[in-house]
Amino acid sequence: MINKYNMTVHILFWSIAAILVLIAVMTIFTWDDQSGSAATEIVKEAIVEKEPVYIVEVKEIKEETEWFYFVATGYSANDPAQGTNNITATGKEIQTGMIAVDKKVIPLGTKVEIKDLGNFVAEDTGGKIRGNRIDIYFKTKEEAKNFGRQVIWLRVLDDNIELAELLRD
Repeated sequence: MINKYNMTVHILFWSIAAILVLIAVMTIFTWDDQSGSAATEIVKEAIVEKEPVYIVEVKEIKEETEWFYFVATGYSANDPAQGTNNITATGKEIQTGMIAVDKKVIPLGTKVEIKDLGNFVAEDTGGKIRGNRIDIYFKTKEEAKNFGRQVIWLRVLDDNIELAELLRD
């Protein structure tokens, strides 16, 4: 019995060894065919041309403007729940493009840009607006409600106005 077992293992071992040698020989011969002169010629014929670069306009950046983190809330005119009417703190009739601010942080009349929303003017104040909080005016109460409360990035567009030191820390 031991003899038959040894003979079976011996035959299997040499069969596997023969298969591995056959695979190795086939790999060597097929590898030579792939790395022949045809592949080298294809690489030699590849020509890469660079396209010229033309500078159309050069703009000089005078300074980078700093963006500030604010919490913005939407509001609309004539909303008793918000305590608003049609007249702003500067005496103007409320309209699109106006924001309510804490005038100790952003002076009234300041032009600002709100990232992804556009340019606005600080024309109004609010009882609950303190520090880095603003209210953005929307034409309808529904638009204001849909905007809700969001974190926004704001920068001052007026060169001669700086925000309160409170925001710079």
